[in-house]
Amino acid sequence: MEKTSVAVSKSDLSKIKDNALLIGFFKDKTSLAGDLKKLDNEYQNIISECIKKNSFKAEKGELKSIFANRNIKNIVLVGLGEEEKYDLYILSNTIADVSKRLRDNSTETFSICLESFKNSRLNDEELAEKTALSCLIGLYKFIDYKTKDKDKIKKIKQITIVTNSNKNFQDQLKYASVAAEAVNKTRDMVNTPPNVATPEYVANYAKELAKKSGLKCSVFDDRQIEKMKMGCFFAVGKGSVNKPRLVVLEYNGAGKGKNPVALVGKGVTFDSGGLNVKPYPYILNMKDDKGGAIAAMHTMEACAKLKLPVNVVAVTPLCENMIDAGAFRPDDVLTAYNKMTVEIKNTDAEGRLILADALAYAAEMKPEAIICLATLTGASTVVLGSVGTPFLSTDDGLSGKIKKASEKSLEKVWELPLWPEYEEKIKSDVADIQNIPDDPEAGVIIGAVFLKNFVNDVPWAHIDIGTTVWSKADKGILAKGATGAAVRLMMEMLREWK
Repeated sequence: MEKTSVAVSKSDLSKIKDNALLIGFFKDKTSLAGDLKKLDNEYQNIISECIKKNSFKAEKGELKSIFANRNIKNIVLVGLGEEEKYDLYILSNTIADVSKRLRDNSTETFSICLESFKNSRLNDEELAEKTALSCLIGLYKFIDYKTKDKDKIKKIKQITIVTNSNKNFQDQLKYASVAAEAVNKTRDMVNTPPNVATPEYVANYAKELAKKSGLKCSVFDDRQIEKMKMGCFFAVGKGSVNKPRLVVLEYNGAGKGKNPVALVGKGVTFDSGGLNVKPYPYILNMKDDKGGAIAAMHTMEACAKLKLPVNVVAVTPLCENMIDAGAFRPDDVLTAYNKMTVEIKNTDAEGRLILADALAYAAEMKPEAIICLATLTGASTVVLGSVGTPFLSTDDGLSGKIKKASEKSLEKVWELPLWPEYEEKIKSDVADIQNIPDDPEAGVIIGAVFLKNFVNDVPWAHIDIGTTVWSKADKGILAKGATGAAVRLMMEMLREWK
């Protein structure tokens, strides 16, 4: 599908030629001045007349399209609500929603009056970057498996951000373009059905991605995984005819003398639950269980495209959790890569098992920090619903970086504690630890407490995208299906890594 292009123009508003022009208004601040007043005069006062007739109040989300039928065919008034409540979240979702509305009305190109979407708290650079990014991720659609009427699918070809600023915003447009591509490619792969996106398929995809972006890529097959004594990872993957793969991607943007930041992403390409099989409807959408690994891969690609001055390694274990005569069982005891023994209480708590080996492997690289991205628990829904992502960390400095990146990326996170009392929950009678506790309390925290055993003393954070990996609604920057969770968060963190 043809990609949408976003450009910046310093044209006079009255000289724009386009299918539509978006103008933002705050509630109770609908008077026209400057360039907007001049534009209104050029168009026989159609904007001010519309506002005077009280047909446009500038409530948040309110739209009023004025048919001008001149150089600009439609002038679209966009309500931003109360100015004191306006922020980048409202900007982002509003721009995305309006972009979708225009696309669905068969508009192929439109312009945005940038200054009209600004308040005193937003600077020009973040305004331009988030406007471009919101358009590009808001217009996402997954159509790879549609066969009928593909020629009738509507799309936006060109978006022009019109500004009177002297800044050129090329760095902001570059970042927005790379970030949007990383998010949307993550969505594509997570949305790809499990009969296609097997561990081998995803590993081959990673090879191609690495080749095109100049990353180093190492892929280990099931025999090598077994030989490496990754007993937990191997046990989960051995029940499927689609054998596991371990993919390691490396990006060196800061030179050889600098230790890397490690991203460890859960890559279960389909999770049946194993012998503790998932009931309907919880077995649906289990293709999204690879979301952490895919996010890590595309974050790596984005680092290379942006030439960020940081070293990063991604360790992504890929497997299916299936039912077979060779599948692992409850009561099995597995030996992890770091020699810890794990008693299996539930085969549907498989993500923490494959991550255990991957984390221990990453820790051997002596990274500055390890960040784990995983669709680890359904309990994440109980904690924050679909609005935000819970995370836990062993290091205050790393927590601070994640929180700052959250504010910049607009991906909401909330830190949970790692109190020592929780460690008692996973003590085993027959092994060092067990993969789930005997009661269902504090599921997100317990999952992280388990993983903490495999990172040594490396500063570590676990980000549980178990809920935010998937959207049930087509609203704002979200589209139904995969969200690309954690990509923008990781990009912002690595963008400013020091």
